[in-house]
Amino acid sequence: MRMIFKRWNRWLDHLLEPPVYLLVLRLTTVLLLLHGIDHWLWTMLPEKILAIMMLLYPALVRQPWAWLGMSACLVFNNLWHWSNLVNHEYLYTYWVLVCTIAVWSRTPKQVLSWNSRWLIGLCFLFATLWKFLGGEYLDGSFLHLTFLLDHRLAMGAVLFGGLDLATLGDNRQIFEQMQASAAVTTVNQLSTTPRMAAASLVLSYWTILIEGLVAASFLLTAPRWLYQQRDWILFGFVITTYSVIPVLGFGALLMVMGLIQTKSAFISRIYLGLLILMPIWMPLPQGIFWLVQKVFWGA
Repeated sequence: MRMIFKRWNRWLDHLLEPPVYLLVLRLTTVLLLLHGIDHWLWTMLPEKILAIMMLLYPALVRQPWAWLGMSACLVFNNLWHWSNLVNHEYLYTYWVLVCTIAVWSRTPKQVLSWNSRWLIGLCFLFATLWKFLGGEYLDGSFLHLTFLLDHRLAMGAVLFGGLDLATLGDNRQIFEQMQASAAVTTVNQLSTTPRMAAASLVLSYWTILIEGLVAASFLLTAPRWLYQQRDWILFGFVITTYSVIPVLGFGALLMVMGLIQTKSAFISRIYLGLLILMPIWMPLPQGIFWLVQKVFWGA
């Protein structure tokens, strides 16, 4: 086991050999190729073709025109499909614009590092502010409703809220009927438990806390101890959030952006290791949950 761990670390060190910014550009290209395949749109085809070309011909990763073309593709898709996009798809576009500026500059690593820290910090700052301004997080109602309706949170609803899968299925059916008929439903029509309400409130404040800490640690250099712990706080957010709600695209992008801004070789290995193993560790809790449900309860 120790030998496997040593070989793993040596492989990561090999991947992280300078210049690290080229690794980050290649990883970004891989994410651009894979991102959105679960909700394919034909307007994505040019960016996918360009990503394949950049991976097949590594020299293209250094070419400003290639990144300029990728930026144009993403901006076009953001404008064309703006009403259907989830939040992190805009972050992909911002990051590609940063990559475009970086390859045009004489100091690409510094450009990527500075902008990644600020993008992460601002992203979490606005996420935290929205939760305060909207109010749905302060009373737990947003997460409460999401637990009752979102199939991705079924594991949390069962473990934290004491609900069963049949009840969650009924809730989704009621909501679909409401959408189809444009009828207004009340909370009482959706089945829940006091435990689910309490858990939603606790998890809402945990989300506000951890996102606020990520924002503060990446944007502020004082207090110094908080700034120095920024990577560990980001790890805490990614692991605690995406092991419950697996959002591979956002988690992977955060790992790539975090990798380029850290100055520690040890933490760089953690970023890269978490990214490489993300297709395994992220869906693992959900997979175990559904397997247990299937084997022991026949759900």
